[in-house]
Amino acid sequence: MEAGRQRNQETKMRGTINDKQKVTDIYLPRKCDFTDRVITSKDYSSVQLSICDVKADGTIDLSKPNLITLCGYVRGTGQSDSALDKVLKEKKLI
Repeated sequence: MEAGRQRNQETKMRGTINDKQKVTDIYLPRKCDFTDRVITSKDYSSVQLSICDVKADGTIDLSKPNLITLCGYVRGTGQSDSALDKVLKEKKLI
């Protein structure tokens, strides 16, 4: 994994947690899995993909989807295919 992208795995946004261990933030922005940028509410070209596991009998396991988020900058520069491939390899999904 690249040195600049190592921080992405360690710094997921968790929000403010109170004494009862509950998240108290109303709005918690998403982060791009490839560039570690915050995805703003006005980024209309960003995508969030939900990749589910397939069981041995051929059915889809929807209990724990793997969410992958890409910002509009990555899609606008034409790097979304390679970014998705790199993120999937890092999460050991392919």
